[in-house]
Amino acid sequence: MSTHIALQDPSSMSARFGNDRRLGYDADNDPDLHDLILDRLHPKEEEELAPEGQSLNFSEIERFLPRIPSREADLIRLYYHNKMKQEQIAKIFSITQAAVSYRLHRGIKRIQFLCTIPELEKDVFDIELGPKFNDQDREILWRMYETTCQSEIAKQMRLTQGRVRHRFFRALQKISQLIAEEAREKQVQAQMLKKQGKSKDEVEAAELEVEQAIDNSRFGKYWTVFFAISDKHFNILHEVSLPQFKDRGDAQIITIE
Repeated sequence: MSTHIALQDPSSMSARFGNDRRLGYDADNDPDLHDLILDRLHPKEEEELAPEGQSLNFSEIERFLPRIPSREADLIRLYYHNKMKQEQIAKIFSITQAAVSYRLHRGIKRIQFLCTIPELEKDVFDIELGPKFNDQDREILWRMYETTCQSEIAKQMRLTQGRVRHRFFRALQKISQLIAEEAREKQVQAQMLKKQGKSKDEVEAAELEVEQAIDNSRFGKYWTVFFAISDKHFNILHEVSLPQFKDRGDAQIITIE
């Protein structure tokens, strides 16, 4: 009776084990994948929408208007698309020119933030994160994408704000872990080449594959979005209207910094 032995790639077999038991793993020479994720997937820096000496291109920001408070969207449309003066807009809404100027500024700041993060689609979000997160955590993440406001999410979901915050940061950490897991096999392969004394070009090519695994991770866009929110942008899309000033125009609306 003949015997057949199926040969497998050693690095592929080692991927079944934890880091410290993987073939070729070197704990003393292990660049932190989470630091690499931060470097590769960090949100873009905010930039002025209208560089000095240039006018703002309304067509480039129009798609973001549904994501900001409706009154600010109205003002931006009237000012940048209809080319109305701030004094004219102030008369329409029975508010001061200073209030118009402030609301325009806040609206543009919100859009500047939105320009730094990927746009997410709910259907794709559910398909990609559904198998990895429970319903509550997934709902917290999506509502955070929509509102950036912990207290509003807590109210909507009848949870404490502390629980919303805890689950959000825990989910962000898990997304980072999912990305790292996708890249870890490539990292082990690069370390094996180093230990085997392979050429510099071979090692650099293997290390480039680690970076590409992070860049191309299907979870990368989610990490970028939620890290951006957690990085001093909580409440950037949220607005509170004081009920005692109802019907007195835009002056009654404040934002949570």
